[in-house]
Amino acid sequence: MPTLTRISVLFAVLLVMDAPYSLGQTITNPGFESGTTGWSSCPLEINSASVYGGPGSNKVAEVDGHNNAASTADDRLLCQTISGFTVGAVYLLEFDATRRPNATTPNPVSVTVSIVGAASTTVTRSGGWNMVRERILFAPTATSHQLRISPNFTVSYGMLFDNFSLIVASPLPVELVHFDASPINDAVELRWATASERNNAGFVVERSADLIDWERVSEVHGAGDSQTMNTYATVDRSPLEGVSYYRLKQIDLDGTEDHYGVRSVTFTSHRTELAIWPNPATDKVHVRLDGPEATFELFNGLGQAMVVPQERSGNAVLFDIASLPTGSYHLVATGAQRGMTRFFKE
Repeated sequence: MPTLTRISVLFAVLLVMDAPYSLGQTITNPGFESGTTGWSSCPLEINSASVYGGPGSNKVAEVDGHNNAASTADDRLLCQTISGFTVGAVYLLEFDATRRPNATTPNPVSVTVSIVGAASTTVTRSGGWNMVRERILFAPTATSHQLRISPNFTVSYGMLFDNFSLIVASPLPVELVHFDASPINDAVELRWATASERNNAGFVVERSADLIDWERVSEVHGAGDSQTMNTYATVDRSPLEGVSYYRLKQIDLDGTEDHYGVRSVTFTSHRTELAIWPNPATDKVHVRLDGPEATFELFNGLGQAMVVPQERSGNAVLFDIASLPTGSYHLVATGAQRGMTRFFKE
């Protein structure tokens, strides 16, 4: 389980100031003023601060080994399940903590703070009553995690907690509104929209036949930084027969990548396979011409249209591909003759 990153007070403040993003999920009853509400999934102890040697009547919670040093069954813990996380974002958990000032309390005293299933770290306090703010960064691995704080000692005097908060410190670079893939005529149309973008260089649409191996279909430039709605579209002009899958890869300006969603498409082609030779080819390819009227379009592996010289010769069309880079290409015939084929340029 990865270790939670602890950060200095100054860095944490600067980080939050630089990313003032709101968050749908919150910690229920963060200051314990509503008793056990939100925290009842583990054995819990809540009292006024004055009960533990602190100032005032505000409520705080104690984590300790309770009465039986030989067993953890009666330990006092803090537990709360938090839902609504965005996988891939980074969150900042904050809370106040102090050692309970008592001769029986270990000095220093420590607890384990876990975001169960994501990360874990140790928090230590020493001395008398001194509520100090703890700031911890973590990246969720699921949309729901349990916050769990347990003692690293066995006595019944331990560490006190108050004022929990949770904010998103580093959101996903793109807030995706929708991503759709639909068969249209003899192609698959991909459309998506973003509500906001941050350092977004662009997108790559990827396709797979088995959800294991993915290939690029097309690339689309992003908006960089934007807080307004942006819509995008591209077309896969040579989709796979039958069921295939599409996903959206977003690329930051620094090269960092994130994937968004997987959409399935069932495609049935109405085009015939064009007769082409040679394949692979080096400088020229021939395509059989079945009628007097036909229009041909040439695309590279990213779905970008390529323009090369072409001429009709008898019942064939000759394409001069000498200037094309090595790679995979596909030809699409429209008009009276409809069809498609792939070839490889050596």
